[in-house]
Amino acid sequence: MMRRSQIGLLSRLLLLLLVVEMTPPAIPVPMRSSPQSLALLRARDQCGRELTAAQRLQLDRMQFEDAAHVRHYLHCFWSRLQLWLDETGFQAQRIVQSFGGERRLNVEQALPAINGCNAKTSSRGSGAQTVVDWCFRAFVCVLATPVGEWYKRHMSDVINGNA
Repeated sequence: MMRRSQIGLLSRLLLLLLVVEMTPPAIPVPMRSSPQSLALLRARDQCGRELTAAQRLQLDRMQFEDAAHVRHYLHCFWSRLQLWLDETGFQAQRIVQSFGGERRLNVEQALPAINGCNAKTSSRGSGAQTVVDWCFRAFVCVLATPVGEWYKRHMSDVINGNA
């Protein structure tokens, strides 16, 4: 025969098991995206409307081949964000501010890299290069710098909902 203390312990244990069984599993709460991340995603979606699924996947993997659809996508993306102007190229200061400023980027490294790529890839006055071509070449130039590595990581986080 069970004692009172054993019955009390047993009833508390059963109550605990009942509570645990009835508690719903934790539902993962999606991260709230920052306004800047949402703007990136909107520009990505709007500029990627004409892309095939394979082309979109390639861009999401940060693979930027020299192809017409990539050049047009990049020009649309950066222009829509107002971080590219056809007259002057990438807006280095606005890019730094838009991507979190000194908290997230090495400003002393980012500004010269972006401005340097604008200058290196510009061929103002020669009608051979369109602004779409210039945007692509300047972007590829920036990707080859530490700023480009940071951009790839950041965009992957944005696309995957981690930023």
